[in-house]
Amino acid sequence: MEIGILYSRKNRSHLKTAEIVRKAVKNLGITAKITERDAINGLPRIIVDGYDLTTQLLKAGNGTGNSITFDSIVKALERTAW
Repeated sequence: MEIGILYSRKNRSHLKTAEIVRKAVKNLGITAKITERDAINGLPRIIVDGYDLTTQLLKAGNGTGNSITFDSIVKALERTAW
């Protein structure tokens, strides 16, 4: 599995997002290559094997406001990984 975290240098919240993603991957025992890359968009984006996980989580109301929770990432990764 490849997970990309896209972020804007102007928004430091990607550090928390990256930490949550790494913790979720570790807790699930998933083998994943995680990369972080500067992008133009403001909010951090989580891309799993080309699928924009962040957009789907926010649309489904699985995040809290503009943030993504640890539990929502775990649930999404469980669905994606298996």
